[in-house]
Amino acid sequence: MTDRTAVETVNGVDPVATDTTGTAADTTSDTTSGTTPDNDAQAPDVTGEAATESAAAATEEASGESADLAETAGTPIEGVEVAEQAPEKASAKTPAKTSDKAADEPGGDSATAVLTPASDAKAEPTRTVADAARGTRFAGRYRLEDKLSSNGKSATWRAVDEKLRRAVGIHLVAAGSEHARSVMAAARAAALVGDPRFVQVLDAAEEDGLVYVVKEWLPDADNLASLLAVNPLPPHEAYEMVRSVADAMAVAHRAGLSHLRLDPDNILRMHTGQYKIVGLSVEAALYGHDTTDAARDDTRSIGSLLYACLARRWPEAAAYGLPEAPRTGGRLCTPGQVKAHVHGPLEAVAMRALGHEYKHQPPFETPEDVVTALAAIPPVLPPEPAPPVSAAGADFDDEYTPTALLTRGNGGPPPATRPPTATAPPPALGGGFGQAVKVVVAVIVLIAVILTTWQIAAHVNKGHDEGKPSPTPSPNTSNTQPAPGPAAPPPPPQIVTAYEFDPYGGGQDRDGVAKTYDNNPSTDWHTLSYKDDRLQKLKPGLGIVYDFGKPVDLASVVVDLKYAGPGTRFEVRATPEGVSSTPSAAQGVEKTSFTVPFGTGVSGADHSVPVTAGNPIKSRFVLIWFTDLPSQGQDQFSGSGLKNGITEIHFNP
Repeated sequence: MTDRTAVETVNGVDPVATDTTGTAADTTSDTTSGTTPDNDAQAPDVTGEAATESAAAATEEASGESADLAETAGTPIEGVEVAEQAPEKASAKTPAKTSDKAADEPGGDSATAVLTPASDAKAEPTRTVADAARGTRFAGRYRLEDKLSSNGKSATWRAVDEKLRRAVGIHLVAAGSEHARSVMAAARAAALVGDPRFVQVLDAAEEDGLVYVVKEWLPDADNLASLLAVNPLPPHEAYEMVRSVADAMAVAHRAGLSHLRLDPDNILRMHTGQYKIVGLSVEAALYGHDTTDAARDDTRSIGSLLYACLARRWPEAAAYGLPEAPRTGGRLCTPGQVKAHVHGPLEAVAMRALGHEYKHQPPFETPEDVVTALAAIPPVLPPEPAPPVSAAGADFDDEYTPTALLTRGNGGPPPATRPPTATAPPPALGGGFGQAVKVVVAVIVLIAVILTTWQIAAHVNKGHDEGKPSPTPSPNTSNTQPAPGPAAPPPPPQIVTAYEFDPYGGGQDRDGVAKTYDNNPSTDWHTLSYKDDRLQKLKPGLGIVYDFGKPVDLASVVVDLKYAGPGTRFEVRATPEGVSSTPSAAQGVEKTSFTVPFGTGVSGADHSVPVTAGNPIKSRFVLIWFTDLPSQGQDQFSGSGLKNGITEIHFNP
């Protein structure tokens, strides 16, 4: 009987561990057990009679002798020394363990023990998101700090980017999960959308069995669910929210991306009033969302968000801390049926975005439909602030208040007056001093009587003189009056109101518009920060519309910019003289309504940029339309990027 393993040992090939009787059996057994002690209990016993017979046959073939190996166990023969040293050589090269696979297979040689590397015997366990701990680093720079949430599929951490020294958010997914590849692809696609209304994806990769997605950290943001915890949003806030979300999703769908999980937890409001969307494409990739029409599904979600802002109810079922919206006859109640004083045009947008007909108007099918409908309604502006109340207002006499004056003019009852306060007379002066005072007073009274009599007499004599004809004066050329000087310049036109004009975006700084004409250079209106080399690559432009209340004469305008230096370019455009209605904020209106060109301003070393019209114009509405913005660093409002602003503006007739 000839064993292949023993033959290879004799020929000098690194053997698989095999036991023999006598000296070879002892040496091989010791070497094998020293190499893989963990597998002795599992591997079958290969040091019995079968291994002895196999080794004997191999030795007999190599030496040409047919002696029984059991009788020559202590005799050194050629080939046995090689067999004794070969296991040590194999053990030094690669740790191995004995496998019983060959012995168990049908037709296999039961005397042959097959050895496999220890690294192949036990597969490395799959890593889960629970394995990540505080202090773990990814890419050598992102250090995990605080775990914010965790479930069976993912975990969210606040981390520190040690390279840029800033806080970031990290989303972790196990690389072996079914969603890992789709999450990675979605994160890379979302990172290409540079719209600032989306929470930006900063990095995405796989490391140590985990897929991580790094996103910007927004510590001062509140999600929409927390804003709706007590009351609905005011109409102007609901308008700003739906306009920002619809505009952003229209941009995403034009880029071929969708969200599919728009809900109050994924909508954030910054302290500046700007709204941002969390998880573009990534949320759907992580949690899954089957759809046949992504644009329609995102539109329905936009309708649900606006409905919640107006009525503080969730249209489908109780969720996100909101009760379920009521239904009448199986049909969803409108926000106006749930709450009083709901903004009518916004209610129509919400119902149509939810897929319902509203006053015979068809439902919306895409976010672009929502954007178009919002552009057709007048901007919903915040209410005017209440007039200041003086701290001393309680001491004012009611007789002189506007209400009292109006009541008096309408014949109403006279206002209540305060009763006079009785005062005691001063004590009389006694002695000689009192007599002196009386004499002085008498003298003063006498002098006053004399002066009054003299004035009356002079007035009577003057009346007699005026009755006589006056002599005709002779002409005197030397006393001619000088020619009148130049007339005073007309006062500058007064701005009645102004509003932000951003038809290709979701708004910039609506609260700062009034600061551009408050005669306070320390306040300003500022744009958002755009991550690109030119604004024209992202949108045609943005700006402010100024309303004078009536057509006024305009010859020049001076715009005081927030940032001086090259890179800023803006156009001054006006409506024709006969236009009296407020232009809408729809896309293209800057060309169709503001058709009167005034001039173009280009920034330089000075903050003030004057623009003079070629010919004076007469218009009610004037648009300052920024088409290029300079690259600026981080400030208190936004990070570095393309941005500028207006501190003051001056129109001259």
